[in-house]
Amino acid sequence: MLHITNGDHAVAVIRQVVQGTILPWRDVLHEGPVRGGLPLEELSVERARFIADAGWGDFPDVLKEFQHRDALLRRAGEHDEIVLWFEHDLYDQLQLIQVLDGLAAQFEHRRGPPISLVCEAEYLGRMAPERAAELFALRSPVLRRHFQEAQAAWTAFRSADPFQIDPGKPKALQFLGAALRRHLEEFPWTTDGLSRTERQILQGNTPEEPMFMGDVVLKWHVERLEQGRKFPRWLGGYEVKDGSVRWDPALARLVGA
Repeated sequence: MLHITNGDHAVAVIRQVVQGTILPWRDVLHEGPVRGGLPLEELSVERARFIADAGWGDFPDVLKEFQHRDALLRRAGEHDEIVLWFEHDLYDQLQLIQVLDGLAAQFEHRRGPPISLVCEAEYLGRMAPERAAELFALRSPVLRRHFQEAQAAWTAFRSADPFQIDPGKPKALQFLGAALRRHLEEFPWTTDGLSRTERQILQGNTPEEPMFMGDVVLKWHVERLEQGRKFPRWLGGYEVKDGSVRWDPALARLVGA
């Protein structure tokens, strides 16, 4: 049995209640380039470079970890079942759609092992083992509609055209719509040109629910603001260089300049 989850804190809980291989995904997909048109292995090289440049790890170490992770995903069909353990926040939902997209492509033309999902409005790393065991027993099968929503959302997220992202569309993946909207709120706002995170930092109001940003990434944003000038930033497949695409809070959607 292969278990795929968000990171090491979740792994520590999951390994107390299940048998099999546990694979932490460990990528902050809501920051840095996630460009479309790249196969998994090439995207992982670009992601490793971004993580190293951000100061979150050494490039050779991060790349080696990603290569090991990708190889395990490519061999997912060797297991008798694949269980996806993810949370309801932006960090996890982006990982979930990347994993589902990868599995869908892998098993599209042949039968694979059953795939199931554990995903509730709860944080795995803080979860009591007894609750994790309960959720594991209640895991839901991943069906064609889950794959279709994940593939569509992942393609849109990686597109150079962020207007393709539709937070109102996902239904089978119950937390994905809210997560995609939170992603769009990171575009410069029509009101002041700041992203939601930047505004919250300046207002001293960084905690939010659901939580998705760790202290290391938050510190990176603080340092960017302290530079006193705006730096280009990647949001999925789109590089934010200017204010040509903005989030309109009144309309709750992206608008052109």
